[in-house]
Amino acid sequence: MGNSINGPLIPPSFKSKNNGTDVPFKRSTSLREQKSTRAHAIPTGEIVDIRMLRLKRNITQLSTNNQHQETTEATANGINKLVNQTSECITDEEKLKKQLDYIHSCARRDKGLLENTHEILRTPDDFNMLYKEFYIKTFDNEYIHCYYIQQSSKEDEFKQKDTLLYLHGAGGNLSHRLEVIRLFYDNLGCNCLIIDYRGFGLSTGCPSEVGLYIDAQAAYDYLTIKENIPPEKIIVLGTSLGASVAIQLVSDVENRVKCAIFENPFISVPEIARHFLPYAKNVLSISKSVGFVYLFDSLSKVPKIKCPCIYLVGLLDNVVPTYMSSVLYNETRNAKHRQLYTYEYGRHNDLPIMTSYFDNIHTFLNDIDEKPTPINSK
Repeated sequence: MGNSINGPLIPPSFKSKNNGTDVPFKRSTSLREQKSTRAHAIPTGEIVDIRMLRLKRNITQLSTNNQHQETTEATANGINKLVNQTSECITDEEKLKKQLDYIHSCARRDKGLLENTHEILRTPDDFNMLYKEFYIKTFDNEYIHCYYIQQSSKEDEFKQKDTLLYLHGAGGNLSHRLEVIRLFYDNLGCNCLIIDYRGFGLSTGCPSEVGLYIDAQAAYDYLTIKENIPPEKIIVLGTSLGASVAIQLVSDVENRVKCAIFENPFISVPEIARHFLPYAKNVLSISKSVGFVYLFDSLSKVPKIKCPCIYLVGLLDNVVPTYMSSVLYNETRNAKHRQLYTYEYGRHNDLPIMTSYFDNIHTFLNDIDEKPTPINSK
């Protein structure tokens, strides 16, 4: 999964987009330099502004809770809250830039941690799947490219199905995942929302750890606020790097879900570096002495997870050490229900074609459907 598809180039429906003007994401330049070269033109097509959706919801909730409270006061409170959230995210991104530069040069220097391409090779049309294409405008003004693939064109029918929020790994873009999305679409009978993180595919901006977290949160907010999907109908799946993003998302008790699936997750990127690079231990000790923070640190977050979750591990994975999934699974001790499945011949990107893969997921989902509390509790 995640390999390039030898298919048609950008179809006619994409001709209105700013294809061909994006500058490839290069490892030889700093993140600041890359961001200046990445065009930030507002994309064409449908745009969903998450800030406005959240603000509208907050105003409605405040008005309902207090009939005598003036709308202007509610609006001011909502705006101030959003400004504070955005400011915190921007500050965090600045702190993480040097850390990401370190990872780019140390952890996977042959390909880079956040390797991506901007060429869209195929669309869900090529797989006969109904879908909506749009962009989500995030809190920090990036535009995230999305496909919302639906089981039916009738709203009352597709909303009866579960919806899978798919968070992909570090390479390629969402068009490289359509083959595996089709497997989930057919085998689970679910709707699928797949996004490209900032700097990936047609999304604007430059990848960063906090940025990826913001993008996943925006996708979750889209489902719950814009589409009114109940939390008990949402399944979050992350693979590899996307598993770290998924762990961050569901570790927040505000983000209630039916189930979370972590495919070949890792403890943290520096831990992978230390596993594969003999000199990384010294590099890490020096970095920590000057305030280095472990990037995509899932180990500290999994104890906060309360929703049911599955760990799926390929025992022949040569990218992520398999013991890391066991460590994370053991620390996910507060989950209402958890299960770890291993695949003897599974590698890093091919688990969905293992014969028991979807049987295991079906079994787990059936188990939690029989229980009365399948979502995070506050």
